[in-house]
Amino acid sequence: MNNETLLYNVSFNEDYIFDRTDVKVIFITLYTIVFVCCFFGNLMVIFVVTFSRRLRSITNFFLANLAVADFCVGIFCVYQTLTNYLMNSWQLGDFLCKVYMFVHALSYTASILILVVVCTERYLAIVHPIKCRSMLTRRRLRMVIGVVWILAAVYASPRFFYVETISNRLNSGDVDIICIANIKKHNKNVLDVVNLVLLYLLPLFLMCCLYTRIAIGLWRSSATLGGPGLVARTKNGRIHHVHTSSRNVLKARRGVIRMLIAVVMMFAVCNLPQQARILWRHWGPNYDHASDFSTLLTVSTFLISYMNSCLNPLLYAFLSRNFRKGMRELLHCRGSRNNGGALAMVCASSDHNRHENGITHVPQNSVVRLNSVQDSLSTTRQTITRHNTLYGKRT
Repeated sequence: MNNETLLYNVSFNEDYIFDRTDVKVIFITLYTIVFVCCFFGNLMVIFVVTFSRRLRSITNFFLANLAVADFCVGIFCVYQTLTNYLMNSWQLGDFLCKVYMFVHALSYTASILILVVVCTERYLAIVHPIKCRSMLTRRRLRMVIGVVWILAAVYASPRFFYVETISNRLNSGDVDIICIANIKKHNKNVLDVVNLVLLYLLPLFLMCCLYTRIAIGLWRSSATLGGPGLVARTKNGRIHHVHTSSRNVLKARRGVIRMLIAVVMMFAVCNLPQQARILWRHWGPNYDHASDFSTLLTVSTFLISYMNSCLNPLLYAFLSRNFRKGMRELLHCRGSRNNGGALAMVCASSDHNRHENGITHVPQNSVVRLNSVQDSLSTTRQTITRHNTLYGKRT
């Protein structure tokens, strides 16, 4: 879903690789599979996060916005790209040509920025929980997402200026139309380099650094919780082993981080062929813009980049237990009559999203300070009972 892979290598000739029926069938089939998975998969993510109580968390709110960007790719980009090549002529008009390129840039930019925001939020929540609690409120994070979409739209808006349809008359007398960026209205070499650095290499480097710090923080916290540690007494006199619940929180956090790292890796891998092709096209001495190979390569790299938009929902389904539960609840909700006679939706809602977001219930009159990573668990006014007192004197 790269935002600047415009169609320079569509050649104005009558011997065209997509005139072959077998090639058409292969790419129509592959693009249709990607479109269906992208459409229904991301629509399911949006609905599950919106209507499932267990998934109402900050991280899942960000992932729902990522699903919106991927959903836009499925609606506005997948078949438009295929149509432009299969028909060897753009038939959707000048305005939809501009919209097509605009959504490419919008979705790609929004996706990478959302991934950076999610990574930053998880880093602050796990490594600097006290700062995170006071600084990253839900209201501010919603504002951040709004700013992300505004920045992505502003960045993509110049496409309405320099993208246009160009007509050319073939030897047969037919008029061929392509949707392309006018090279006289922008410097494509500079723009592609800026896109590669600012919207691919730099964000990925930043996320690698932050996720490495997160992994180190979780590992240290896990080592701290390896011993007997602290326990707390509740109001009714029962002993609450805090380390057990804390280990559950860490286990859930590790699961979320693994899922997020997989999403970032999928983004990097799926967009790498597109970025490599752009570099080769600009600076490769043996790149032939008019060859069948370059045409097939362009359509194939587009397809791989679009696969990123349809694979994200599968990652959530395989790697997030709460997402799977929320999806089952949404699919199996059934209407039933409550005591007052009104129709109510009956769905399981235990656990919600607490463990997945690193929040656990601690007895109200006791609190545990584990280390700097676990400070996020100390959210109520409580008293601390030391390990040697509890284990050495209580029976």
